Amino acid sequence: MTQASAEEIERLAEEAEAAIAGATSLSELDGLRVAYRGRKGKLTAALKGIGELPLEERRAVGRAGNEATQRLLSALDRRGQELEAEAAAGRAAADQIDVTLPGRGVEVGHRHPLMTTLERVLEIFVGMGYSVVQGPEVEWYALNWTALNYPPDHPAMDEQDSFYVTDEVMLRTHTSPVQVRAMRAMHDGSCPVRRLDWRCPPQEALASCRCTPPPTRVVVPGRTYRRESVTLTHHDIFYQVECLLVDEGITFADLKGVLAAFLRAYLGPTTRVRFRPDFFPFTEPSADFSVNCEFCDARGCRFCKESGWVEIGGSGLVHPNVLIAGGYDPDRVSGFAFGFGVERLAQRRYRIPHIRTLYENDMRFLRQF
Repeated sequence: MTQASAEEIERLAEEAEAAIAGATSLSELDGLRVAYRGRKGKLTAALKGIGELPLEERRAVGRAGNEATQRLLSALDRRGQELEAEAAAGRAAADQIDVTLPGRGVEVGHRHPLMTTLERVLEIFVGMGYSVVQGPEVEWYALNWTALNYPPDHPAMDEQDSFYVTDEVMLRTHTSPVQVRAMRAMHDGSCPVRRLDWRCPPQEALASCRCTPPPTRVVVPGRTYRRESVTLTHHDIFYQVECLLVDEGITFADLKGVLAAFLRAYLGPTTRVRFRPDFFPFTEPSADFSVNCEFCDARGCRFCKESGWVEIGGSGLVHPNVLIAGGYDPDRVSGFAFGFGVERLAQRRYRIPHIRTLYENDMRFLRQF
């Protein structure tokens, strides 16, 4: 090992100070610390042979080594603080806002066409005096079927057409169960009807009624679920709107008038409405209703299956058994109900050929609304 002299140590100290002063980053500075003060560093190696020197030289070289070490540590600390200050200043400058630059545009979201359609539908019904009510999407089997006068062997209750959670709980297939919930909610708080278990036979509702409920006038929006194949106008998850009016002296003429007024308010005054006899367990008599096809102006096309008409939903006078399930006396009051899919109205209004387009979240489509 070469024995170091005071002159050699002084030279190493000056070399290290010059290198440290020229360091441009903290990582480079750390590398210089290792190069001179590490276990195999230049200054460390030079100081290892001090013990073998004569006494007089040892004192001079040791003193020079201590001074060089202090100078090196001071230079490292000083340059480290300078580099940290420069980095902080750079970050601050980067964070500053240049007020001379043009402003950045902010993309503002907007309603999905389905929600726009639903809000407009509810706005029309509220303007006609109806109250908006909602119910759970996970519904009792008894409310979805039994309370709505479905016989035990009705094909719509087959497991292939519905989503079941348990034997008694399912995803609702329509918003009609809210009809019964809304009718029972019109009873007095002390009336036993409000405390009946939903799974009880419908006849118990009327038999236990101790009040005279006022008329029911509600519109029910909500999402429903059915195990169906996706077609141009059908989907397995869709939004539905149900309308219910229960009062004295309600006839089918009232149903046709309200429904036609709504469709023309939403689709336009020239909209033509067609009613055809149909069957639904919860209404009697029943009818489906259609409007003229927007795509072919009732001449016939793929969208309307060459018929010129697009079916919107079903309607009818509330079945007496459903009135009983809601706690109303069918000998004293009557009512009408109708329901329709929001997607079909959106398709008709915005000329959307396939219902799947509404659920694909394609921004090229959504930006048009």
